Amino acid sequence: MASHGHGSTPAPTMREMAFIFVFLALLFFMFRQPSGSEDSLLPNSTPPLPPLKLNNRPSKSVHYMPHKAESIITRDGLVRETTIIKHVPGWTILDSLYMHNGTYYVVTSNPPIDPPQTKYDPAQSSFLNLPPPKAILSKGYDVYGARGGMGNEPMRVPDEQDLRYVSTAEFRNLFGIDLTAKEEVEEWRVHTVPGLTFILNDSPQFITHYYHFCAELWFGVWRTYASLGGGHKLPPPTRVLFPNLDSAHWRDYANMNQLFMRSLLPSTQMLFSHDWYDWVSLSIVHQPTSESRSNGGNMKGKPILFPRVLIADRSAAMPAYNYQRFQRTAAVPFGLLIPHGEERGDWWSPVRDAIRAFAGLDDDSATGLLKNHETQSQLESQVTDPQFGLIQQLPIPPHDRLTVQDLIKPTVEEKFTRWTAPLPSAPSVGSEDYEALTTKFLVPLKHYTNPSARTDALSLLAASLTRQRTTRPVVTYLSRQDWNRRKLKTEDHERLVAELRKLEVELGIEVIVVSAENLSRWEQIRLVGRSTILIGVHGNGLTAELWMNLGFRSTVIEIFYPGGWAHDYEYTARAMGAGGGLKHYGIWNDQVLTSPGFPPPSYPPGFQGNEIPVDGRTVVNLVRDRITAADELDDG
Repeated sequence: MASHGHGSTPAPTMREMAFIFVFLALLFFMFRQPSGSEDSLLPNSTPPLPPLKLNNRPSKSVHYMPHKAESIITRDGLVRETTIIKHVPGWTILDSLYMHNGTYYVVTSNPPIDPPQTKYDPAQSSFLNLPPPKAILSKGYDVYGARGGMGNEPMRVPDEQDLRYVSTAEFRNLFGIDLTAKEEVEEWRVHTVPGLTFILNDSPQFITHYYHFCAELWFGVWRTYASLGGGHKLPPPTRVLFPNLDSAHWRDYANMNQLFMRSLLPSTQMLFSHDWYDWVSLSIVHQPTSESRSNGGNMKGKPILFPRVLIADRSAAMPAYNYQRFQRTAAVPFGLLIPHGEERGDWWSPVRDAIRAFAGLDDDSATGLLKNHETQSQLESQVTDPQFGLIQQLPIPPHDRLTVQDLIKPTVEEKFTRWTAPLPSAPSVGSEDYEALTTKFLVPLKHYTNPSARTDALSLLAASLTRQRTTRPVVTYLSRQDWNRRKLKTEDHERLVAELRKLEVELGIEVIVVSAENLSRWEQIRLVGRSTILIGVHGNGLTAELWMNLGFRSTVIEIFYPGGWAHDYEYTARAMGAGGGLKHYGIWNDQVLTSPGFPPPSYPPGFQGNEIPVDGRTVVNLVRDRITAADELDDG
């Protein structure tokens, strides 16, 4: 037997060879990547996806061929004559609207009027059964002049460079596209902007104002859109186009326009004048080899196609009767019927619900019951007055008084821990009414921290004032006394607050007195959103009525200088409450006005002044009637 030399390696045994063979076999099967295997656990073993299709129509060929079977729109497609789906002056929904070189084209097979129109007339359609061009579109200029802004109307009406009505034959001559042919129209003949486009044709004049942007422009836009039916199921627009303003001129000073757009339409694209010019230039790009030229079209480039658009135009709406009556462009689309359904009585609810949800409110806010329907624990958790539990459990030092206005804050700023609110000036005539004002309107409350609970008094009270749910009526008075115009007489303001505080104790309701400028945007929505009754002098703060819940008690009380009247918030409330959900009252000192007995719009001297009189007892009696009458209805 041969001997192994020193340091030589022994030959592997049969057992070792078997282990090596099994190990190599396992490696081979584990890392093997068979083509098309569906059982492999490795990410890169997934079979390739089939070629993408432009639509679900069967292909005429196994391979994708551009501009052939896959890229043709059928006669039921989008490249067709224009259809007006809904229309009242200034508010129009159309299908298949075309644009070329900045001019909109409505293409129709309707017969021409008799005698035929020989010259462009914005006040008359050249075809039967179509509205006049000036009822759809204007030049988008500012509105000014006499008769409610109608003074410069001739300057604002469109011409044939803005909006043209053309027959299908004219359209074929212009662009080489025959919409009457039996064969299919090829998609590449137009630039299609897919989806739903809202074209808001106003100038910047009113856009940067919270009320006009939300409670007029978008109020009208959504009322027009709601006429299609669908309620909460209506899809958001793909894009919103402002062709007459740039991206720096749609925000308002209070940042409410931004809040509205970002919370309601977070995925909607916003486009402005520069984007519009991009489309205009795209439509006139000349392609010398374009088949549209050889097919007889005499216009360079090819048109932009908007499959569905909603056009809103302030100037176009102004000649309408509803505008002339109420001086609100949003009043005009209420001539459009809403299909029967659950959205019929509350067409604004999709918008309101979206904003409220974004602000942290729920649908049960502001539907509270009276005190005698509540449990003791509910009462203790809801109240915000000194005589009740929340405040009584906190130290009440003789100084460091904070007004209610300073308590509704997202966070407690350092200055509020040191600032001392001045007491109200002494009344000229002594009265027990003002004792309530001194002891209740100025809430004695120290910035006291509870280390164990990691909370402080201000945060607790702020949470109560902006809580999501309420179980009893909440009356909110939006004071303008810190503003520089449209303020109540000081003594009338103080008496109104005192009367409200007495009513608070009498009925067990909750009264909040606050200045809107001391609230954040979200707090304004949360506070008014949980309010049953909203009181305020005519002004921008009342726009928050848009976010109020609708119910039997829901009320807006607007204080005017006697003899003055504007429909801004009256019409908005009435339009939202068409199903019986929101009631508006105007106050002329000690006189109560409501629909249908309201006066025409009027702006007398003193309307914008700081000496507006109001009888506090008149307001409080109205509040009492609204709350107790609704309670009797609930009990009956």
